[in-house]
Formats: sequence, C-alpha cells, structure tokens
Amino acid sequence: MLQEQEFQFKKARVERFIEESFDKEFGGRARISLRRRQKFISQMMKLVGERFGNDVLCLLSFNKQGLVTMVLPAETESTDKGKLFRSFIHDKVFYTSHCLSRLCERMEEGENCVLMLDSFMSEALVSQGEHKGYLICSEGIFAIDEEKDRLIIKTFISYDLLDQSQIKKFYSLNGISHLPNHMISKDSAESDIILSDEYPPHATSLDR
Repeated sequence: MLQEQEFQFKKARVERFIEESFDKEFGGRARISLRRRQKFISQMMKLVGERFGNDVLCLLSFNKQGLVTMVLPAETESTDKGKLFRSFIHDKVFYTSHCLSRLCERMEEGENCVLMLDSFMSEALVSQGEHKGYLICSEGIFAIDEEKDRLIIKTFISYDLLDQSQIKKFYSLNGISHLPNHMISKDSAESDIILSDEYPPHATSLDR
C-alpha cells in the first residue's frame, strides 16, 4: 500500500511537471506543428528521466484533445542480484539496477532506460543460444543469467567499448546481421569481411 501511495505521489509530480512545461512551451495555441510536437515529446522523455528517475514508464502523445500522458510504475523486485526491473514488453525479462545505470552512462541518455533496453532487447533476443551467457545486438552485448522461469540481464557493454577479440567472438558470421550500420560498406573493395556468395563470378582463388 505504501509503495502504491509513493508511486501516486510521484505520478502526480511527473504529470504536473509535463503540464507546466507544455503550457510554458505552447501556451494557448490551438494548432501545434508535428515537428514541434515530436521535439517536445523527445525533450520531455529526457527531462522526466533526469528529474524523476529512469524506472518509471512515461509515454507522451497528442490527439484531438491535446497532450496525452501515461505514467506507469516499473515492476521491481529485490533479490540476491540486487534490485530487478521487469521489462515493459518482453515477458520474463528482468534488468538489474546495475544494467540500467550502465546503459544510461554509456549511451549518455536521460530518458527512460527500461524503454531503451527493451528496444535493444527486441533485437538481442534473436541471438539467444548463440553465445552462452550473452546476447548481442547492433548497439553492444548483454551479459545474462538464464534462470528457470526468467532471463536476468546483468549488464550492457556498448559496441565501442568492445576490443577486437570480443568483436571477432560476438560478431562472427552468425552475428554479422547485428553489426552497426556504420560498420557495413556497400563497396566490397572497402570491406574486411566478404561473404562467399558476394565474390565476383570471375574471381580466382588468388583473388580470394
């Protein structure tokens, strides 16, 4: 009951902050351009995370009546691995508080980290089973513990912090689809890795 009261108090503060920011930004304007709406939503997501924490789901949108706000609590649990935050969209996926703090630090983001983790996790779960204890996505790798009824995401290491041996290990041919876009070249002459079916038909063994 106390936890619910604490969240309701926090929810009211978040909503009041958003309303005041909206009034300050737009005043009584009846029409607001799509570009300005998107910019406001992006700013609010970051500011709400910075001011009220990254463990609260705060979604903003616009409809015919104006600004719409939804604030929901993150489902948490205290364990021997520390505080766990349940994924908003992935069933049986939990993030440690360490994972949240590391992601926010490495991605330099103030917005809701659980939402960002969920976005990365949508891609990373495809790699489940390829590397024991790890999941990979284009932004980096997750260290995980697979329990009987849930998946614990222990920490996140962004791609630019991986050394060459780790890149070779996790982003081999099986994981090449997870490479960041800036690592993929359209010109085969500029590539360090070329798939066999991409060789020119006239190539000889010496060319390879």
